[in-house]
Amino acid sequence: MKKALAIIVSVLIVLSVVGLSFANDKQHAEKDMYVSGEVAAVAVAANTLTIKGKKGEVVLTTTDKTKFAEGMTLADVKVGDKLSAKYSEKDGKMMAWEVMTEEDMKKMEKEKEQKEKEGMKMEIMDKMEKKQKEKEKE
Repeated sequence: MKKALAIIVSVLIVLSVVGLSFANDKQHAEKDMYVSGEVAAVAVAANTLTIKGKKGEVVLTTTDKTKFAEGMTLADVKVGDKLSAKYSEKDGKMMAWEVMTEEDMKKMEKEKEQKEKEGMKMEIMDKMEKKQKEKEKE
C-alpha cells in the first residue's frame, strides 16, 4: 500500500512539472512580438541592438540562445542594416529570440506562400481524384 501511494505521488509530481513546462512554453509563445526595420544602434559589449520599426525604436537584448541569420553574430550587425527580430519581454527587457536579415524574411515568406500553394494544389488534386473514383463507381 505504501509503495502504491509513493508511486502515485511520484507520478503526480512528474506530471505537475511537465505541465508547468508546457504552460511556460505556451505563455512565451503568446507574448512573442516582431519588429522589422533599420538598425539604429549596436552595443556588442552590452549584447544589445536597436531596431527602428514602424512604431518606434526597440532595444533588444541578445543572449547565447538568440538565433541569428546563418553565419551572422551580433558583432556582424551594423547600423543601417535592415533586420527583423522576434522577441518577448522578460524581466523588463526585450529579449531577442531570433534575428534575421530582410532577405531571409522575404525568403521565409516566399517559402510559406509556396507551401500554401502546394497544399492548395494537393487539395484540388485530391478532390478531382475523389470525383473521378465516384464517376467510375457509377
